[in-house]
Amino acid sequence: MEAYKLVWVESKPFAHMNESSTPKAALREEMRHRLRQLTAEDRQSLSEEICERVLQLSPWLEAQNVILFSPLPSEPIITPLKLDCDARKVSAFIIPQTARTESELHLPETIDFILVPGLAFSQDRHRLGRGGGFFDRLLAGRAADAFKLGVCFSFQLLETIPTEPHDVVIDAIVSDRARPQ
Repeated sequence: MEAYKLVWVESKPFAHMNESSTPKAALREEMRHRLRQLTAEDRQSLSEEICERVLQLSPWLEAQNVILFSPLPSEPIITPLKLDCDARKVSAFIIPQTARTESELHLPETIDFILVPGLAFSQDRHRLGRGGGFFDRLLAGRAADAFKLGVCFSFQLLETIPTEPHDVVIDAIVSDRARPQ
């Protein structure tokens, strides 16, 4: 298994970062910068690799109630997963990009599987989100018993990321290169 490490977190912040930034804020800024450098063609091809890996997972194949997300322009394109749900007649709910609270969603009673985006993921399956806490609340609440799968591009897999007590550990992570962790 490859080890991923973002050296600047441990040794030297970039000059453009605010010195008062928290480690999470600094890492978010750096990951957003790296995601902006991804071309549309690379995003498409890497997303296809991610989806192929997800489609082979037993928890995916066994799930009957799936929660997906509507990807931001910097996140993996997951259209093949929605199409697979449709083909297998699996109930799939898509969380819109604008969701801020669970109460604005009409989620199924039982959630078997939830696909989770993030800015970075660690080897111990922690996730760094965008800072709003939406997915942390959902994963700790309504989706607590669901299989939680993080999806990301391989450069978003890091050895460690800053964590807080409320951060939820996910069950596995799939990237364009990494097998589920």
